[in-house]
Amino acid sequence: MNRLTTPELTAAVARVAEVFAGQAADPQETGCLFCYGEEEIAWLRDPDAALPDEFVLQVAREVPSHWTDGAAVIRRILPRLAALAAEGAHVSDAWGLGLGGAHWQQWPGHRFDAVHAFLDTYWSAALRAPWPAHTVFDAFAFCAQAHGSPAPCLARWESETGPVADAHLLDFVEYRIDDLLSAALTFTPQGWVTADPRPDADLISWVLQYAGPRIRTRGDADPDLLYRLDQLALPEDRRWADMP
Repeated sequence: MNRLTTPELTAAVARVAEVFAGQAADPQETGCLFCYGEEEIAWLRDPDAALPDEFVLQVAREVPSHWTDGAAVIRRILPRLAALAAEGAHVSDAWGLGLGGAHWQQWPGHRFDAVHAFLDTYWSAALRAPWPAHTVFDAFAFCAQAHGSPAPCLARWESETGPVADAHLLDFVEYRIDDLLSAALTFTPQGWVTADPRPDADLISWVLQYAGPRIRTRGDADPDLLYRLDQLALPEDRRWADMP
């Protein structure tokens, strides 16, 4: 694995390890015996038990309702989860599912500060790495899911203005532009319907107001991408009207 090593990230991971040392799941935690064995759930209740990496990643991907106390379970695995991300393991939005559902923003100050600093420094390290340990798309998805919103990641990207962060920005918008142009759908008992409100409305607004002008300033964007950015600024019912 290719580590995302910066002094700030190393310090943030160490802080998470310090703050969440000795954490354990609720003594009455039963978990889901369909997904986990009794021995595995016992690991979560024991603050000193060694947790296999694959087990940590599996737990990180569970929704909070999977557990008696999902927040306590996430605090138990958090030191190793943060270390794995910094060590270059391939993150995804699923990695942030449990953390985002744990409502860490409501935790006491020192716990909140440790999680916030880790996510912020991890995302910054990904934006500054010419060849990050995994794609910026996945790092963004992980951090946005863990925050419960893309807003903190987008705000950080605005302050990262070097050529590497700019290159990642161009790649990211090229990767997402067709999804953003297409109608957002959600599945209901009646079938797929247009999502209202649109789940990525904040991202579209940010691309139009901030990322698009920054990409145009570079002067090396594909003309087709610039055209699609123009289409994105149109009302949804007109975006594909004259698309080549």
